[in-house]
Amino acid sequence: MANVSNSKRQKATFTPSLKNFKTSLGYEGMTINKKSNVQTIEDLKRKYAR
Repeated sequence: MANVSNSKRQKATFTPSLKNFKTSLGYEGMTINKKSNVQTIEDLKRKYAR
């Protein structure tokens, strides 16, 4: 058996494709927020004012 330390081993992580991820979210009734809807600080203060 080769003498390999744990720091040299790479753990495989699962990353789904974006298309599959969006489809899965759609089945659950969820969506990804669009970045184009940028709000200013003043807009957010008005929205969340109590």
